[in-house]
Amino acid sequence: MAQDALIALTDFGDLAVLLPLTVLVLLWLRFARTRQDALCWAMAAGFCMGGTALLKVAFFVCPPAHTLHSPSGHTSLSTLIYGSLALLAAAETEGWRRLAIVLAAIAGVAGIAASRVLLSSHTFTEVAFGLLIGAGALAVLTLRNFPRSRAGLPVSTLLLAAALVLVVFHGRQLHAETLFRAIGLGLQSGGLACS
Repeated sequence: MAQDALIALTDFGDLAVLLPLTVLVLLWLRFARTRQDALCWAMAAGFCMGGTALLKVAFFVCPPAHTLHSPSGHTSLSTLIYGSLALLAAAETEGWRRLAIVLAAIAGVAGIAASRVLLSSHTFTEVAFGLLIGAGALAVLTLRNFPRSRAGLPVSTLLLAAALVLVVFHGRQLHAETLFRAIGLGLQSGGLACS
């Protein structure tokens, strides 16, 4: 039973859920907020996804430590995406509700991160590295005063659409890890090696 609960929790951080959420946030920002907010989001998402993917490939070829072979993509992307949703929702609330939104996002991301370790999918170091990548991408957004405006559709429309995405895609899985490993092994067999 505990194993099933951990799998259900970790599935909230799977690419099958997070990719549609990424597109949803981008589209909502483009049409409900400003073009600049959408651009900031796209850059942060690109940094997070691209950075995580590149490091996975690089670490398959040349791991920097015996406990660091693959930064946790579940953790990095969950930090950015659920953190961004929390920032957007918190911007339209005040007082204890704002704090509750932020704490709920932190608890959700922490739960996903912990589930990766408890399911033996990643080491603590790999999850911590993923958290750093996601937090870095989220910091880019906060430094850019994300979001810039509150004009347009209320954030409740985004949160309702996000809940629908979670219902539809939760439990599905996209396995990019195999692809990153194959790319890394291809680079290794092509002569790229650790120095």
